This record gives sequence, C-alpha cells and structure tokens, in this order.
Amino acid sequence: CNNFEVIDLGVMVACNDILDAASRENVDAIGLSGLITPSLDEMAYVAKEMQRRNMEHPLLIGGATTSRAHTAVKIEPNYTGGPVVHVKDASRAVGVTTTLLSKELRGGFVSSIRDEYATIRERHKQNQSKKDWVGIVDARRNKFTTDWLSYKPPRPLRLGVEVFHDYPLEELVEYIDWTPFFIAWELAGRYPKILDDKIIGRQARELHADALEMLQG
Repeated sequence: CNNFEVIDLGVMVACNDILDAASRENVDAIGLSGLITPSLDEMAYVAKEMQRRNMEHPLLIGGATTSRAHTAVKIEPNYTGGPVVHVKDASRAVGVTTTLLSKELRGGFVSSIRDEYATIRERHKQNQSKKDWVGIVDARRNKFTTDWLSYKPPRPLRLGVEVFHDYPLEELVEYIDWTPFFIAWELAGRYPKILDDKIIGRQARELHADALEMLQG
C-alpha cells in the first residue's frame, strides 16, 4: 500500500500479540485503530507495554473514537521510547509514516508534535483545576428528583403513524447531516469543514455537488 508493507492483525487483537508481531516482523512503526470507546484505554495500555519492553517504534493512533487531546493526555505520557502521533484519518497515515521514517524530516516533525501535545496537556490540566468538584455525598444529596405519580404527559398533536407521501426532497436538503455520507465514501471529516480540507476537499466538494444534483433533480 503506497510502497509500504502493512501487516493487518485484524480486530480485537491482544496487546501482547500486537507487540510480539511487531518484534517478530521487525516493523518500522505500529498503528492502532479504535472504533469503540473501550479501545481508548486499551491503546494507553499498549503504550505502557511498549515502554515496559523498551521499544522504540513510532506509535500511530487513529480511529473514530480517538483525538489529539486523548492521545496527548492519556497515551503519549505512557511511552517515551518513540514518537506517539495521532493520525486524523487513514488518508494521512502514509504522509505521517513517511515523515517519521525520513532522517531529514523526522526530528523537526517529532519535536513539533511533542511540543503541541505538551501544550494540550497543560491546557487540560488548567481546565481541570478550574472545575469546582463536588463530593460524592453532596452529589447524591443534589440528585435529580422525579414525581411521576403526579406528572401528566401532554397529549401529542397527532396520534398514530403519519405518512408523508411524495414529500419534496429539496425541502429536506438543508437538514441533512452529510458527515456519515462522506464516511460511507471513505472521506473522513466533519461537514462542512471537510469541503475545505487541504487533502480531500476537492473530492468532497465534487461528491457533495453530485449528491445535491441527484436530490434536487
């Protein structure tokens, strides 16, 4: 893939299996992708294990549930052997990996990433210190109370199923959330920002225009 050999171990792979395979295959970098929230903690655990094993591989973090903030706060501090980089989507993985493996580009890139993550951690720390945390006893005392016995729900304007026949699609266009549409076409990014993306913006705009033409035609 783009002159890289990718060893895909599959999904829900145990940490030791990932790291053992990385050592056995003598890989240049390790990539982790998380699609569900529990995988975030597992990524932090993998980073800790890489530290314990004294590994030096670059660690790439990606997937729908990941973010720069989580990578900076929860993952990077656990691993100092190599750079930890959050990759926004798969289309950027090749560029990031190429830079990390380049003797000329790696130093400056890694330094900028570490400085950026340090800033994110400091900002996160300051935000946490500003919060006025409430003790568990006070929180329970201030719990939400209900009185369902005396509650009378309002009657809906219409009962049953209401069907709209031949409803004009052009009136619904402005309410469409296009983000899942672009994801289905393997263009990762949030609408409307994706339309101005430096890498995939042109393809996103063309695809969006084609979809609008189909809906309004």
